[in-house]
Amino acid sequence: MALGRIRKPFLGFLLLVTILTYAGFVWPILSSLKHLKITPSPTSLTCADVQVTTDELPHPLLGSPTARFRDNIRNDSWYITSWANSGYTNEFMGYINMVYLGTITNRIPIIPPFAPSQHIPGSAGIVPFGDIFDLDYLRKKLQTPVLEWRDVKQIPSRSSTGPYSTREVEAIGCWTTAQESQKTVMQPETIVRHLGMDVSYTKIPLFTRFPSSDRDEIHVVFPQVAAAIYPEDPLVEPDKLKNLQKSPKGHQRTPDAHLSCFDSLYFATSGAQAWEWQKSWSPAWKKIGRNLPYTQTLKQLGRDYISRAFQFSGSLDDLPPFIAVHIRRGDFIWQCPLEDESDETPFNCFPPLSVYGKHVDVIKKKWLTKSNLTVSNVIVMSDEQSPAFWDDVKNHGWSFVNHTQEETVEMLGEWFPPIIDTVIQSFAVGLVGTKDSTFSLVGERRVKDWNGGFTNEVNIQTGQ
Repeated sequence: MALGRIRKPFLGFLLLVTILTYAGFVWPILSSLKHLKITPSPTSLTCADVQVTTDELPHPLLGSPTARFRDNIRNDSWYITSWANSGYTNEFMGYINMVYLGTITNRIPIIPPFAPSQHIPGSAGIVPFGDIFDLDYLRKKLQTPVLEWRDVKQIPSRSSTGPYSTREVEAIGCWTTAQESQKTVMQPETIVRHLGMDVSYTKIPLFTRFPSSDRDEIHVVFPQVAAAIYPEDPLVEPDKLKNLQKSPKGHQRTPDAHLSCFDSLYFATSGAQAWEWQKSWSPAWKKIGRNLPYTQTLKQLGRDYISRAFQFSGSLDDLPPFIAVHIRRGDFIWQCPLEDESDETPFNCFPPLSVYGKHVDVIKKKWLTKSNLTVSNVIVMSDEQSPAFWDDVKNHGWSFVNHTQEETVEMLGEWFPPIIDTVIQSFAVGLVGTKDSTFSLVGERRVKDWNGGFTNEVNIQTGQ
């Protein structure tokens, strides 16, 4: 009973203290909050709420290009690069695969220039990647840094008369993606000499292969390679691996951890299937390649060539819709069968232009059905040298760019006939290509994804 008599006054006292505390302290604080702008805490933000510009990102280098790349890369960042040893389109695809690998390994890509190998003579020199493609656009889309080697190291310029004589040659260990059964690496001489690299190679581990049980498989798988080179907790310790090929100067360095480098990443896949660039869902294409438009200078150049090919006198912004046709011949003669076993070269089995014309008509009908759009103009690009072939093109009422008459090589350099042709393709509303040609393939990707166009291919082996 005594306890009950004490409890009521005590409870009343506590209530009074609470009221006074709230009135004297809490209420003024709450009243002041009405003057504040309340923003969500960082943990409550969604991905869509976060807006980061490339200007807000830490600078990916220590400063201007230096004689040695190691004097310019940051200790708190990780990098990736690759070489290439193929034609223009395959070099492009390899570099796109490398940039994609950089995005899934938290490494900053450093893109080399295009350097001569297949189809392009050594006298052509180099062409920086960013002179062709709009890297600023890609950086904004990715919201991450993307570098070129000319940003990092002092290397000969595009106009240099000695593009393969870099003053400072640096030793580095790189990965090779060559087949497991291959015992040597085909060194991409022009690019490594241009960059001033003395490279030794170590074979990428077998578990990165697609499929991993095939020792002669040429493809590597992005996630497995990423696991091998990820800056934190990589599955591979390069120092424990055996060096495959020493450098030209004799060193046998294991793959560099700070700057992960590869001889080639052309044969790379997400793991769903090999040759996945043939599919519209290719991750490297969808994330990187699709977001790499040509520079404004190249676009204007392409419009100029198209206008002259069609003898179009109107505004370049009002060019008529057209279908591009890419007819690969040349080395594709080896898709033709031998007449008998004693023959050293196949007979000419290339499909006639009429076969390509059937595919052109299909695309014209699709546009007429879809948008009531009449597409009358057709432009042909080919490596065929026969004058009779080009006369046949004219007889079909089709146009083409004559790079000899245009003096493209004299004006722009030996790289630019194929580069201009790819730019022209990128403006088309339809493309008829040659099956198994990557030149056609990448053009098809651009026509579909950039222009909403239609594409088809001619198969040399079936003639259809």
